[in-house]
Amino acid sequence: MKKIILACVAALSVQTAWADTVEYKCNITKPDSHGWIAPEYHFQIDADTGQAKVVSGHHDWTKAKLKVKKGNEYRVLWNVTLRSSEGQNLRMKYQANFDAAKTTVRVRASFSHINASNKPYGSGVCSVVTG
Repeated sequence: MKKIILACVAALSVQTAWADTVEYKCNITKPDSHGWIAPEYHFQIDADTGQAKVVSGHHDWTKAKLKVKKGNEYRVLWNVTLRSSEGQNLRMKYQANFDAAKTTVRVRASFSHINASNKPYGSGVCSVVTG
């Protein structure tokens, strides 16, 4: 009986921890022509704990830094390694400025170890993903 009660308490605590996390699906409607910005991003944001994750067509779920700005605005920062069309591995730094109230996002990227003049960017609209 004790084991059943402990299992129920553990399940409820895990469920409560995920209850504050909101997932957003963002479609990039205005990408640049360089191809480093994916057409779609998913963000999991938990403003209470300051944690975030992001996934796109370019990479799997990746932990990200979350900076809470004023109101419902967030800055999400993450790094991934992507392969160029020439087969070279490139370390990329991404930043998404996300406005939950307006459900808009602006994504930009930079190359970590290459001095490139182009800074990929894109913007789009988001919606809340419901279970």
